[in-house]
Amino acid sequence: MSDLPLLILGGSYAGLLAAARLRKKAPTARILLIADQAHFQQRVRWHEALAGTRVKRAALAPLLARARVEFVQARILAWKPAAQQVEVLTPQGPQVIAYRGVICALGSVSQGADLPGAEHLWQLSFDQPLAERQAELKRLAACGGRLLVIGNGLSGVECASELAQRFAGLQVSLLGRQPPLPGFCPQAREHACRRLRQLRVTLLTGQVEALQAGAACLADGRRIDADRMLWCGGLRANPLLLHSGLPLTPQGRLRVGPDLRVEGYEHLWAAGDCSAATLTDGQLLRLSCATALPSGGHAGEAMGDWLLGRQPQPFAFAYALRCLSLGRGDGIWQLTDARDRAQPRWLGGWRAALIKWMLCTLVWVAPRWELSLGRTIYHWPRTVLDKESI
Repeated sequence: MSDLPLLILGGSYAGLLAAARLRKKAPTARILLIADQAHFQQRVRWHEALAGTRVKRAALAPLLARARVEFVQARILAWKPAAQQVEVLTPQGPQVIAYRGVICALGSVSQGADLPGAEHLWQLSFDQPLAERQAELKRLAACGGRLLVIGNGLSGVECASELAQRFAGLQVSLLGRQPPLPGFCPQAREHACRRLRQLRVTLLTGQVEALQAGAACLADGRRIDADRMLWCGGLRANPLLLHSGLPLTPQGRLRVGPDLRVEGYEHLWAAGDCSAATLTDGQLLRLSCATALPSGGHAGEAMGDWLLGRQPQPFAFAYALRCLSLGRGDGIWQLTDARDRAQPRWLGGWRAALIKWMLCTLVWVAPRWELSLGRTIYHWPRTVLDKESI
């Protein structure tokens, strides 16, 4: 068993930082990272990519080779934790990989719209046909076409503002069940609404009941006409986990203990959006790159301690801020407490946009530099919650 490889499933933020931290703890272990994408992509900038910005990406094979981590580009067909095997489909054909231990960092996918007519929606994903969609957005902008963005959380607001600014003739509407950015303080929300209106985004409230080609039908009987509809309705854990036989939460995330080890499995850890990691008070972490990097880094260190016969430390994490872009040159920086509750302190305008750019740069360079240099670069807030903060 000791000569079998250690597997990391997933090649995004959590998986890459897990690989870097595991390699540092276990310099001689054989580590394989399995991902169906050949490149590390900046998920936090998908809205910019849809608007036509060239977003950087890094080839996984040479990046991982610097840390002596083997890369296997493959689609996972089946995962058999009891047998400690993963069945994958590589370009050369199907293959069964036996392992000694696993860090599951399979991430999340778009929540999807469980509504009649959902096939009419665009969704943000790794495999979205960017060139085709950009060409259609340009065509719609040239003739005053209508785009309806559904979902007014961070992704929806960023998409609506980015696309409205980039495609000046496009009539963009943003629809949600409540006003935009419910998790932000009132002043920050007001700033976002002002900015969206400056960009000629129409703000709508209502609950979608059904979708048709060219329209969204709301529960109150209204019909919102649109040439294209973009769904930004949240994320859910990778559905592959549903068939793994592993313990899951009702939301489909892996149940984990304090050190992110999957409940009932000595050799298995989970990180990122597929992990039901919590704060010290039991609050479930939200799906985001803000939690993916810390949990991935901790999972790599925990597995390294396990290999060395040490007791892994509990995962310690605290929220500090939220930020988003409002097109080019504007944004919001929102201070939060350790439990992710918005505080009165916030910042808007170009300074907030600069902070957002810096954070996007950090999550892009940190895992790559740690893999290349073998040094700890990324640090996250680890404040322990006390009774006064709850």
